[in-house]
Amino acid sequence: MIDIHCHLLPGLDDGPGNMDEALSMARLAVADGIHGAICTPHWHPMRWPNERVAILQAVAEMRHRLDTEGLPLRVWAGSELALDADLADRLGAGRLGTLNDGRWVLLELPGAFPPPGIEDYLWMLRRRGYEVVLAHPERYAYIRKDPARLHAWVEMGVAVQITASSLLGRLGPEVSTLCRVLLEHQLVHFLASDAHGTRSRRPLLGDASRAAAEVAGSQAARRLVADHPESVLRGEPLDLRDYAPQALPSRNRPWYRFFGK
Repeated sequence: MIDIHCHLLPGLDDGPGNMDEALSMARLAVADGIHGAICTPHWHPMRWPNERVAILQAVAEMRHRLDTEGLPLRVWAGSELALDADLADRLGAGRLGTLNDGRWVLLELPGAFPPPGIEDYLWMLRRRGYEVVLAHPERYAYIRKDPARLHAWVEMGVAVQITASSLLGRLGPEVSTLCRVLLEHQLVHFLASDAHGTRSRRPLLGDASRAAAEVAGSQAARRLVADHPESVLRGEPLDLRDYAPQALPSRNRPWYRFFGK
């Protein structure tokens, strides 16, 4: 398995505070069957100004320590990018990190309210040649209220990453049910840990991958943690010829009752 969203680098954001904790996270990941992780520290212009060069240096140090400790975990550079008006220009100038320095960007949106003009913004990134993967939209209040919004974005070519802990119910039953609905409708392209430490939000994917297989089948689960992450590492678009998004039912009742519950 490959984890495309993992806060493994120490001292850069709200992930591990030091290298010892980061190495403990790496041990957990390896024991769970994860053999590679894209390190995605937050970038926010005011709170976490982690730019590409600093992240590449931190990944080089992490690789050295993993090798010294004999831990068989491959790591690559990335970033979890906050929505910002200057984001595309900073990416184009090489200041901000993409996933494995390729064409994929991991984008985090505000959680409470949909940003005005977000559809135009997503189209702009796509026109500039970037492949966009949305970080954990199941945690956004407006997606929980109206999942059909996410379907429209997927049809635009935007990919979706859900978090292992969300699927497993650790953020509550409503979020877990939404993850399952999205999986059933082929609106999820990546399953990632979004790991921040060794106690909560740990770098684990095994249980969530098995839960995804129960919902969508083993082939789909493999796509989420292996095939699609490999495409990201190669800088290629996803092969979705047999994985078209399925429209969500439209009924005059809450989305979590779509299936007669």
